[in-house]
Amino acid sequence: MREPITWQWLGLCAYDRALALQETAWDARRSGGPDVCLALEHPPTITLGRRSTVADVLASDDELVRRGFTRHATERGGRATYHGPGQLVLYPIVHLRDRGLGVRSFVWLLEEIMLEIARAMGVRAHRDERGHGVWTARGKLGAVGIRVRDDVTLHGLALNVSLDLSGYGLITPCGVPGLAVTSLAVEGAAVEMREVVAAAEAACRRSFDDRPREATEEARP
Repeated sequence: MREPITWQWLGLCAYDRALALQETAWDARRSGGPDVCLALEHPPTITLGRRSTVADVLASDDELVRRGFTRHATERGGRATYHGPGQLVLYPIVHLRDRGLGVRSFVWLLEEIMLEIARAMGVRAHRDERGHGVWTARGKLGAVGIRVRDDVTLHGLALNVSLDLSGYGLITPCGVPGLAVTSLAVEGAAVEMREVVAAAEAACRRSFDDRPREATEEARP
C-alpha cells in the first residue's frame, strides 16, 4: 500500500534553509523514505531558474540589499520569480514512478492543487496557454517550477495569497516583460494564511494520496 505523503508546515523559512531541507528529504526519499511536502513562506527572495538570464533581474544588487531581498540561482525549471511573506510555497518531494506519475502529470497536479485552493477561497482561476501555473482574469496567481533527479522531485509551486506584489517589479516575471500578477487578496478573498495552509494540505492529500496509481505521463489525470 502506498504510504501517505508527510506534510510539514515550516512557517517563514529562509531560502537556503528550505533548500537544505529539500535535499535532506530528497536523500531520504531516494533511500526508501516517505514522500514529503514542505509548506512554507519565504522572506523577500528572488530565485532564478535554469533558463534565467541576468536581464531577468531589473534591480541592482545594492537595491536588493537595501530592500532586504536575497537572490538565488536554482536548478528548477523556468526563469525569474519572486517570493515573500504572504505567498504559500509547497515543495513536494515525491517519487514519481511510485506514485504513477510522469513529469507532465506531476506539473498538472501542482496546478490542480492551486486551482483547488483558489476554489476553496472563492476565487475563480484557470490554466492558461501562456504558460504553466494558474491564472485569473487579472493575471498570474501561482507559478510552478520543478526539478527531477533520479525520479524524485524537488522545488514545486508558489501561490500568491496576500503577497506584496510590488516585488515583481524587481524582475521580469517568468521572462515575460509586463506580466500581470495577482493574489487571492487582490481577487477579493479575505483569508488568512492558516486557512490557505489548511486548504493546501487537504488538496495535497487528495492529489497524491487519493489519486489512482494507474495515471501516467502520457495519460494525465
